[in-house]
Amino acid sequence: MAEKFRVKLFSSSFMSFWFMAMNFVLVILLMWTVGAEYAPEWKKYQREYYKLFAERTDDPELKAKILSTPLEVQQVWDPKLDVVDRCMTCHMGFDNPKMTDVPHPHKVHPDFDKHNFKVIGCAVCHEGQGSATTVHAAHVMHDLEERFGPYDAQHIGWERPLLPLEYVEASCQKCHNVMEGPIPGADHLNGGWQLAQENGCKTCHYVVDSGAKQAPELSYAGTKFFNKEGYSDAYHDIRFGYLKESLRCPQANMEDGAKENCSAELKEDTADASAVASLSGEELIQKYQCHTCHNFTAPVQGAGPSLYDIGKRQDENYIRESIVDPDKVVAEGFPKGAMKPAVSGFGLYKDVEANPGILDTLVTHLAGLKGGDAGAESAAAGAAVVMPNFQFNDEQLRNMVVFLLSLQEPTVAWPQHPFVDKGESNGAAASAGPSYTGKSGEEIFKLAGCVACHKLDGPERTVGPSLWDIGARQDKDYIRESILWPDKVMTPGEPAYPKGLMKITLDGVGFYKQLSVEALETLVDHLASLKGKS
Repeated sequence: MAEKFRVKLFSSSFMSFWFMAMNFVLVILLMWTVGAEYAPEWKKYQREYYKLFAERTDDPELKAKILSTPLEVQQVWDPKLDVVDRCMTCHMGFDNPKMTDVPHPHKVHPDFDKHNFKVIGCAVCHEGQGSATTVHAAHVMHDLEERFGPYDAQHIGWERPLLPLEYVEASCQKCHNVMEGPIPGADHLNGGWQLAQENGCKTCHYVVDSGAKQAPELSYAGTKFFNKEGYSDAYHDIRFGYLKESLRCPQANMEDGAKENCSAELKEDTADASAVASLSGEELIQKYQCHTCHNFTAPVQGAGPSLYDIGKRQDENYIRESIVDPDKVVAEGFPKGAMKPAVSGFGLYKDVEANPGILDTLVTHLAGLKGGDAGAESAAAGAAVVMPNFQFNDEQLRNMVVFLLSLQEPTVAWPQHPFVDKGESNGAAASAGPSYTGKSGEEIFKLAGCVACHKLDGPERTVGPSLWDIGARQDKDYIRESILWPDKVMTPGEPAYPKGLMKITLDGVGFYKQLSVEALETLVDHLASLKGKS
């Protein structure tokens, strides 16, 4: 039997059959390859676009010209932005005002005249994979499977999926700086920055230039990929879900079980009055997280002044007023606006409203701190720092997530272009820096106040390093960056140059608001020409 099967298997007729079958499969594969090359996904979208465009013109000659346009990949390449962008291969109607009533991807982009998309592309704002030419590879968005079917699982972890539209304003920060003034058209980003200021986030979190270190650094939160389980419903890039949940319920990302308890906790307006009323002053300090900002064990300042010996320095009236209206009496050297939002987040004011006796207990306890034995306050000092629950509403959560996502290294080290109000808003028109118009680099150096800190006639240092030979030591890119981001690269010196001084000084004379791109380049050219010769 086996011998007969071998004879049949290797017979000429059987081999011929398999040869023909394999050839047939190869022909099919070849035809599929040719077909896929001839009719890639993007060509389908271009044909649709030209058909829709042609339908919107009555000129027969123009219609014929549109329909005969060659199909080809559209690409934007800008080395300054680090952009390779082929999005317009499918989104061809982005700047066509006739394409207002068509479906995506052919629809015109809103306010397409605000930016030159043919220069900057699409992915710099919307993210996604700009070099891709298929829907799946380019977008990797949160509802991709629902809209387009299953896709390759390897794309789930891509660092730059398409930003949901509700968060797209985060990209404005790549070229503009909301910390130096509101960005027109970026209401959610502006609102997030305003909330961050009002709620004193920089008191605990290090954000770009703040000195706080009690809580995780947020300087580049927008570029972090949080490897956190439990956020499968929060888009494939879990930045959005993680950040939103951290703001909605700060305890959720700190300890097991807190996430499930958070919803119930938020429904309680105040703690049980009798339970809170029975707490001692020391227990109230721990409950309302006073140790987060105040030191109770030594006369060492934290984010707030030390309360180690507050009872020795101030009376009960002062202490009470400092709690009830902390901005009315601010300790020297500390900013306004940080304490009230924090203790509100821990529920102090709600609890006091329900039970005024809490405030009396707390004030009496603090008045008893004379700087001797710290007592049980040491327990509070060693406790974990917990973020208050600010009970943000949905709109505030969105604004805060947009702001946190915007915290990235700037895409371009370019000055913030002055925004000119065209009449759409109530803002005043911004100045484009007329005081520097037509001035030489030497004149700009004097007018901008550079001469106050830098010497040009010798190598001696003054307030800042001498620039008399800067052109012999550094290139134009370094000089430009040192002007725009003076704290990024600090010149070594003995003693060390103070960080932050130059930016504060230049802000004081309006430098960042007045200097235009042309004036900046004139100044850079002048400094680059300084080679140290008399």
